[in-house]
Amino acid sequence: MRAGSLVSLGMAPLGYAPDVTPTTSELRLPAEGRYVLVAKRAAAGFAAVAGLDVEALDDLVIAVSQACENAISLTERVAGPGNGQIRLVFTLADNAIEVRVRSSLSRAELEAAAHRQAVAVARQAQAREAQEMAMRVMGLFVDDFGYRMDERTGGLRVRLTKYLVR
Repeated sequence: MRAGSLVSLGMAPLGYAPDVTPTTSELRLPAEGRYVLVAKRAAAGFAAVAGLDVEALDDLVIAVSQACENAISLTERVAGPGNGQIRLVFTLADNAIEVRVRSSLSRAELEAAAHRQAVAVARQAQAREAQEMAMRVMGLFVDDFGYRMDERTGGLRVRLTKYLVR
């Protein structure tokens, strides 16, 4: 791991209901392709804990992988490779597992990238179209999803939900 890389995992209860005790966990990773494997393994682990069957678990892992790869791609387009981080938030509830993926850049990374962005405007339009198509395809593997891209900041937020079949 390079200097300045951040990998953290934490658990915190969200609240209480009569029969439901949702739990949220967060994973932060450098916005680099080699860390997608870590995100996929975390998603598989949380899906197993939630009780998803093998097929549903695989679907969720595919969707999380796509979300991370797209978040990293957007971050790289804005600030170049090796910048930023992705954050995954896993929420386990009685009837679902929700995964939120978010990419971010520090203020210094944004400022360093600002002058490079003017040249890349035309290429970004093509990449955005491809990314939006990838997002729609990702939605085929989960029961509910949503996403929002911020081209200015390099941020991508993805919400993936797979419902438990009991």
